[in-house]
Amino acid sequence: MIKVRPFPMSESHVVPLRERRRQETMNEILDLSIEVIRQQGVAGLNLTTVARLLGVQPTALYKYFPSLMAVYDALYRRAENEVLHEVESAVASAEPGMAAIRDAMLAVDRWATANPEMAQLLIGRPIPGYIPAPDALDPSIRILEIFRFTLDQAVVRKQLDPGASGTRHVLMLAALMTGASTLRMLHADEPPCQADIEGLIPDLVGMFFKAFSPGNVEPLGPDRAGA
Repeated sequence: MIKVRPFPMSESHVVPLRERRRQETMNEILDLSIEVIRQQGVAGLNLTTVARLLGVQPTALYKYFPSLMAVYDALYRRAENEVLHEVESAVASAEPGMAAIRDAMLAVDRWATANPEMAQLLIGRPIPGYIPAPDALDPSIRILEIFRFTLDQAVVRKQLDPGASGTRHVLMLAALMTGASTLRMLHADEPPCQADIEGLIPDLVGMFFKAFSPGNVEPLGPDRAGA
């Protein structure tokens, strides 16, 4: 009988398979980390518990993440990318300008409601000493760029005064959005409050557009004129 030797896989085939399996394991570690956070709180995450759930020794996790803070960075980056996707989808399907801003803010609020633990990681600083790595903030920067773009569209459509599309006003929208989502999380177990919170974002967007409607824009101080 002629024995056929298996065809050797080239390095170009082996590496992607290895990397794909590595990424699958990293995603599993992150999924289990979220489960731990749901039970223990954001600051309660520890690699020993994650390793036990994964069925490996804690030291095995360091092949994928060099530290607990690296896991937090990966979780932060994943959550921000999820929010970015929601914002992009909302803006793409809405009328430009005010409607797009409202729908984007509502999309972020829905995500925060569905993922309260990850929202805490993004909105606050629940982990002593933890500051997200610069590259973990890239999706956040993109989200702010989208909001600035939607404000520019509102100016073009004469829904806003031309002076209301600067960095300061983008940050104001972010503050309104963050505040509403935080309020919802704080009162998650209080149905009466939740009913009132539901309509906050459309009301806040309406107040913003009323305050900065054409001819009614808030004067900028000399140190903010270039924002």
